[in-house]
Amino acid sequence: MEERYFYSPTTGGFYPLSMKEQYESSINGWPADAVEISPEDYQALMAGQENGQEIVPGDDGMPELVTPEIDPVSETGAKIRTLLKEAAEIIFPLTLAVKHGMATEEETASLEAWEKYSVLVSRVQPGEEWPPKPE
Repeated sequence: MEERYFYSPTTGGFYPLSMKEQYESSINGWPADAVEISPEDYQALMAGQENGQEIVPGDDGMPELVTPEIDPVSETGAKIRTLLKEAAEIIFPLTLAVKHGMATEEETASLEAWEKYSVLVSRVQPGEEWPPKPE
């Protein structure tokens, strides 16, 4: 027999009917506002959550998927960190080659381009264009 699930808009949680007795005997109990949802809806909600969506109670108390709002400052900061890490991995061996007098003219030019790129990336503000990567 397929599991039956209930959703509580108050707790934002899902409760399998097969565990109702355990919930009822627990300190928090079975939620008074628990409403049954279909197995298909439960699976769709879980799949949406796995793909980055959030499950929230709708106006009717039933669970629904929403796309979370993205904080542009956090998103920009994360991208800056990623791009600077990538640049650092390229810059490091080029710096050593220059330091030890082993760099070709092309490597020296590449080092300068990547260092300038790193500075430009570190200055990007939310909503601004990203500098192009050196070639």
